[in-house]
Amino acid sequence: MEVIATHIGYFGLVGATITIFALTIIMVIRQVAEGVDFLAAIRKLLHYFIIGVAIVVMAIPEGLPLAVTLSLAFSVKKMLKDKNLVR
Repeated sequence: MEVIATHIGYFGLVGATITIFALTIIMVIRQVAEGVDFLAAIRKLLHYFIIGVAIVVMAIPEGLPLAVTLSLAFSVKKMLKDKNLVR
């Protein structure tokens, strides 16, 4: 179960990193096209960082019930194989 929870955490972290990176690239392209406003750029980068943190914070608790369910499913499957499942 720890392995599954760890993978879910990594998936959330990678998703947040990709989101921040994509939003930053879009912002840089717009800043180059419209003109550079450093204060607005810093505010947007901070906002994008907050979005990334929110993604990580949401991914980990949402993934834990999934990890528990998968763990129980594997245990039931093993019990069926051993003919040890009681209803």
